[in-house]
Amino acid sequence: MKTREALEVLAAHRGDAAVVCALGMAANEWWAATKSEDSFYMHGAMGFAASFALGLALALPNTPVWVLNADGSLCMNLGCLLTEAAQAPRNLKHFVVDNRVYQTVGGMPMVNQGGADYAALAQAAGIPRTRTIENIADLERALPGIASQPGPSFTVLRVEAESGFLGTPPMTYEGPEMKYRFGRALERRLGITVFGPQGY
Repeated sequence: MKTREALEVLAAHRGDAAVVCALGMAANEWWAATKSEDSFYMHGAMGFAASFALGLALALPNTPVWVLNADGSLCMNLGCLLTEAAQAPRNLKHFVVDNRVYQTVGGMPMVNQGGADYAALAQAAGIPRTRTIENIADLERALPGIASQPGPSFTVLRVEAESGFLGTPPMTYEGPEMKYRFGRALERRLGITVFGPQGY
């Protein structure tokens, strides 16, 4: 399946989940599919989308939190799986877009390309509900259950490497504007205070 197709299915089942996207392909394709300003798009912090999402899930235990990670970003911070398992947030769903290459930098192959089983790694780390999905039909069937079951859960989305990825433009803002758009969206939706009177 293609990344955009997979993320469009996720978007259709998102509900009110707060979404955190790893930098590069995951963020660009989620933006292209949703134009979602109440999602957080990582910039310049490869590997830390999962850690950011875990903190968000622990801070907002009544809000579903999804992290859209990528195989390259996951491998930069495999320790996140141990921390997720130890904290066991019931509201966290971890998705990994696995195309077996570093697509953002021209499709360089991942280390141990085709030999690593990320779902098995997550399960061995202590995350009880893990799976790998390889086609759209299976993803459509599985997502209602994934969305409704308690977390933490870990889902690998096996997608094609695509040469046209760099033609997908990123979201039109970043940095401080990213922080404020996401924080203000949470304030409006959840009726909480994210920023004080000084703006932080």
